[in-house]
Amino acid sequence: MSKLSRRRTLLGLAGAASAARLAAPAIAQTAPAGRVQVELFGLATTNWDGVIEHFHRDHPNITVKSTRFGTDEMKQALRVGASSGQMPNLWFNWGGSLASPYNRAGLSLDLTDRVKELKLDQTLVPTAITLASDGGRLYGVPNRVVPMSIVFRNEMLERAAVEPPRTFAELESACEKLRAKNIIPFSLGGKYSWMTMRFTDFFMEHFAGPDEHDRILAMESSWESEPVVKAFTKLREWVTKNYFNPGFLNVDPATNMTLLYQGRAAMVFEVPNVDLTRLKRENIDAKTYGTVIAPSDHPRKRVSGFQHQLQISARAPAEVQNAALFFATYVVRPDLAVRHMAIIGAPSAVRGAMPAEEFPLQRQWATWLQGDVSLYLPGDQALPQEVVAAYFEAQDMVVLGTLKPQEAAAQVQKAITAYKSRRN
Repeated sequence: MSKLSRRRTLLGLAGAASAARLAAPAIAQTAPAGRVQVELFGLATTNWDGVIEHFHRDHPNITVKSTRFGTDEMKQALRVGASSGQMPNLWFNWGGSLASPYNRAGLSLDLTDRVKELKLDQTLVPTAITLASDGGRLYGVPNRVVPMSIVFRNEMLERAAVEPPRTFAELESACEKLRAKNIIPFSLGGKYSWMTMRFTDFFMEHFAGPDEHDRILAMESSWESEPVVKAFTKLREWVTKNYFNPGFLNVDPATNMTLLYQGRAAMVFEVPNVDLTRLKRENIDAKTYGTVIAPSDHPRKRVSGFQHQLQISARAPAEVQNAALFFATYVVRPDLAVRHMAIIGAPSAVRGAMPAEEFPLQRQWATWLQGDVSLYLPGDQALPQEVVAAYFEAQDMVVLGTLKPQEAAAQVQKAITAYKSRRN
C-alpha cells in the first residue's frame, strides 16, 4: 500500500468514526498508586506548567518535571536524546516525519492496541488521530489540532480599504493595496525556513489542488511539475513585490508576531493563538484581530496544519510509562478539555470541546474544523527530513533569486530520487 493510499485509508476510517455522534466518554485509565516522577520535554510556547499545577493537585503522588524548549531547540533536544540513549520519559512532538524516526526506532511507546481501551477513538476528533498516525499505528496522545491561519489586524485592513480576503485574487489585491499605503502585508520570520514553507505549501495547494498536492507530498507525483514550479514562481513574485517584511530570512520565527502587534504589518500566516497569548494577557479588545481561511480556491477547503501530541518512552520503566500515559490522557479528559485548552491553546483534539467566547479566533477555527475545513500536513512533516532539507534550501534560494523556480523543483526531485534509491 502506498503512502498516499495509507493516508486515504486513515482518513476514511476517521470519517466513519466522525459520522457516529458519540458522547465523549471518560478516559479509561486507573491512576498509578505509588510515588513516581515523570520527565517531560515541552515547547516553551505551550504553558504545560498550568496543566501540571492542576495535575499535581489531583494526583500528588505523581511529579511531572518539565523542561521547556523553543521549536528548533526541541527538535535538536530529541535528536540528541535519541542518539545518546537519554530520551525523556514523556515528550511533546508533532507528527509525520518529525515523529516517525522515534516511532520506527522503537523509542516511542506504541499505543495502537490500547486506543479502544483508553477510548481515544471516542474521545478525540478523527483529524487528530489521522495526523498523529504513523503507518496506521498510533504512537502518542494528540491534545491539540493546529491549523495555519491568516490572522489580520483589522485597523490595518481598514486603513487600506481592504476587506478580509476570501479568494486568492482578493488576497493578492489586498497585498497590493496595503503596499500602496506603506503597510507590510505579511510579517514573516523566515529563519529556519519552516515559516516561509507555509506560504510555499499554500501556493502548491492553490495551483495543484488537494488530490495532486497530496500526491506531490507523498512523492508519488514529480516535483518537476507545473504546480510546484508555479508555487516557487509565486513565492519569488511575492518577495519581489515586497509582500513580506524586508530581510525576513534572518528574522527569528519567535518574533514573527511583533510587526503585527506594533501595527506595522497587516497579516501573519500563523496558528490562531493570538487571543490566548496576547489579547487575554494584555487585556486587548478581541475585535483588534480577525482570521480567514487561507483561500486556495478549491471546493474542498483545506489548510496546512498538524497536531500536537505527547509521546511516551518505550524504554522507561513500566511504572513511569503508566504515569506518563496517565498525564497524557489527563490532558485530554473530556471533563477537563476546555480548561486545558485555555492553558495550552486551541483548537482542542477533544470532540466537542469549544473555546470560550473570550477566545474568538480559536473559537472560530474550532467551529471550522468541526465543519467542512480539513488539514493537510505541512511539507516538513509530510516529507522525509532529508528531503525537507533540500526543499528548504531550494525554497530559500528562490527567495534570494539565486535559483530559478524550475531549478528549485528539479533540486527537490533529485533529493527525492536519491532518497528512494537508498530505500530500495
